[in-house]
Amino acid sequence: MSAESRLARGRRTLAELGGDGEAVFAALADIAPDMGRYVGEFVFGDLYGRPGLTVRERQLLTLASLTALGGTERQVAFHLGLALNAGATPNDVVETLLAGLPFAGFPRTVNSLIAAREVFAARGLLPVPAAPDPD
Repeated sequence: MSAESRLARGRRTLAELGGDGEAVFAALADIAPDMGRYVGEFVFGDLYGRPGLTVRERQLLTLASLTALGGTERQVAFHLGLALNAGATPNDVVETLLAGLPFAGFPRTVNSLIAAREVFAARGLLPVPAAPDPD
């Protein structure tokens, strides 16, 4: 498949998810325009079109991975918006982040939860209903 069609598919996927993909491309245009193209082609053009996982599941996995990396709050906020657009609920997001706590650690998980709170607040999704108490 040609680079142009992969990029076009990636841009279409981003647009379908309601993400401002053009902002990603624009933010990198003056320093590393190829990086924006890589994101468009590989992440959203290739990976998001693979069978086996829904876009919602891919976004929740992305949130867990970004949290484990740490220092990725801007990307957490962006992908959290895509996760919500793909059908994830605020509770899905919170539970995903909490499930990664033993692996990511408290500081990284807290940072991602704070980023999540900001996205939820901007969308009028606070307070997030608590999961039922297992006891």
